[in-house]
Amino acid sequence: MKKFTVKDIMDRKPCPDYTEEVVTELWAGKESLTFREVCTLDISAEDRTWIAARLASRDTVVSWANYCAAEAQKHAACAYAAADYAADYAADYAADYAARATRAARAATRAANAANAAADASNAVYAADAYAAAAYAAVTWTKTRNEERERLLTKLVEMHEDE
Repeated sequence: MKKFTVKDIMDRKPCPDYTEEVVTELWAGKESLTFREVCTLDISAEDRTWIAARLASRDTVVSWANYCAAEAQKHAACAYAAADYAADYAADYAADYAARATRAARAATRAANAANAAADASNAVYAADAYAAAAYAAVTWTKTRNEERERLLTKLVEMHEDE
């Protein structure tokens, strides 16, 4: 089983954040690490994938790239279906919001200033709800993206070990 040294990593010319001192510290006193050990270092999945793709054989990386492309096609198909659903949901939500706004406007006309204050509060609630939904979507997307990176990196490790 091939092992990799700090020099092997530095020869791949990592980004400036990974100086020889930083990589040496990541090696935690060991002279060399296995491919799997390199792929489990305490650094971002993106950085672990970067180095793994440079340490694996060309044939393994090509096979893995084909696997990633096939996975991307699956995700694209799901995203397309989700986009249709989201468009329908957005249209329904917009219609519901318009209906509520219309009702609030009628109430505001009847109840003058008191109802206007209620409508303002209602709009603030809608704005807060939209912000919360966007924040949740951003957190969920980041989590999902990182989980997917980890899954694809695990696949690369498996393919490398099967070599």
